Amino acid sequence: MENIRPTFLTVLCVLTFLGSAFGIYNAMTTYSSAGIATGLTQEAMENAKDQIDEQAQDEKSAEMVNKIMDSVSNDLSEEKIKNGALASGLANILTLIGAVLMWGLNKKGFFVYIAGTLVAIVAPLVIYDGFLGFVGSGMIAFVGIIFCVLYFLNVKHMA
Repeated sequence: MENIRPTFLTVLCVLTFLGSAFGIYNAMTTYSSAGIATGLTQEAMENAKDQIDEQAQDEKSAEMVNKIMDSVSNDLSEEKIKNGALASGLANILTLIGAVLMWGLNKKGFFVYIAGTLVAIVAPLVIYDGFLGFVGSGMIAFVGIIFCVLYFLNVKHMA
């Protein structure tokens, strides 16, 4: 008797196909435009810091905000943006391969998907040192862990 893919697993796989394909495309465009993005971001950060200095109620709050902005600004170097794009591309390729395998009811796909999710969660923490890495990783972890749990509920249908 042939295994039939449950509708829920089909929906999860289709969502992953779409999300991973978009993620791969986004990683490629981010990598290729990292220099432009860095220049625009640095300029915007400098303008924002100037405005904060002018409008600050007290010196301590302005100093704290400037420290956060400096941290974010340092994390948005061309090299780090490119490394982040490469890691994102790798993570999305792994999740796509995992979903394709799970589409065919191959249990190995679940583990490949988990590997892709782990790359997506850990990479921002490693690449971006401070606040930016933590926020990026947290957002990815939220969705990634939900999808891992949902896929786990379907492992019993896979061989």
